[in-house]
Amino acid sequence: MSGIDLRRFLNTFNYPQQNLSAKNTLNTAMQKAVADNIGKNPELTSAATTQNSAQNNTIAKNLEQNLQLNTLRNMDRAIYAKEVLQLPRNVNEFIYMLQRGLTQAQFNQMFANQLAAQRNNLSQLQAQILAQLQGLNSTMNEEMVNIQLVNQLQTSLKKLEILSGGMINLSDISILLQKNGKEALTKLIMSMTEASKSGITDLSQMKEMAKLINASIAIAAENNPQKTLKLLLMLYLPWLPLEDGVGFDLEIQQKSETKEESDSILVITINTINFGTIKATIILETSNSVQVNIECSDEFPKQELLLRLEKEQKYYAMDSVLSFNTNNNIKTTQNEKQSANINMTQTTEINPYLLLMAHTIIKHTIDIDNNKTLGITSHSDKF
Repeated sequence: MSGIDLRRFLNTFNYPQQNLSAKNTLNTAMQKAVADNIGKNPELTSAATTQNSAQNNTIAKNLEQNLQLNTLRNMDRAIYAKEVLQLPRNVNEFIYMLQRGLTQAQFNQMFANQLAAQRNNLSQLQAQILAQLQGLNSTMNEEMVNIQLVNQLQTSLKKLEILSGGMINLSDISILLQKNGKEALTKLIMSMTEASKSGITDLSQMKEMAKLINASIAIAAENNPQKTLKLLLMLYLPWLPLEDGVGFDLEIQQKSETKEESDSILVITINTINFGTIKATIILETSNSVQVNIECSDEFPKQELLLRLEKEQKYYAMDSVLSFNTNNNIKTTQNEKQSANINMTQTTEINPYLLLMAHTIIKHTIDIDNNKTLGITSHSDKF
């Protein structure tokens, strides 16, 4: 597993089946680019050919990445945005890295080492199973092992230890997004230059990605806690990376000071298309314990959301009490647009479990609402 790009390795098993045709197209284009380059230099010596082959591999890899970006769908674009920003895919991974001062490269290397160790320590039973599969070709054996190891790794990623006392400093996030954003813009500009040299004329998605990242840098530069939190949450809502106004809006508002310990309370108001307004009040009881009260209409699938929240929170060693309050006065007439509003105090820090629960509630409520629009009454097998 030496030198493996962990994210792209995971993507091999995570991307939907419909992306395979696009991937095949990329591979064909990559091979053609290499072949064309070699074909133009038939007089190269053996040593020069070896060196040129390595260069061609680099050119082909860059071309594949450029072509891939221009064929990405919305969710793939969200994943790619986090890749170029050198951020992990999931918000719990981001918190883990931030609390420990790790870079994305260090984080990836840590789990690449874990994969290598797991491969080298296959149990006797696994070895016997592999021995019985010797009649299959070696590529199939390798893929089966890789799939098993990736499944183990994904479980590990879900169970990363969140430090309950490690408050999330929003100013640190602002600085990180500015730094990584500037590096990402440089990479995108270089990629667009290489793509143009390779004959690619449609750079619209690459330009759009650069525009989104540039906007995120400008927002992060304001070092405003509410805006920084909004930027972070938008980045980790997979269907709309970094931006709002396209079917979904997110706002973070400062609430008035009260005698309550207001730093420990978040109030989230979510306007859905099918279920009216959902209001969630999250109260931090202890450093890793939250109380959540959700006010919703009778038509809202409360059990579905409860199952989703309970399944996620167990990965974070979070103790929480979830309750629902049915409000029959909530109108469930269809809205034109989804939106969410988080009411928080003017603070530069947020407890990691408040952040995780806020993100989880918004993500799953919107997902349930989208499923309803698609005619799906339950999607519990997908979370």
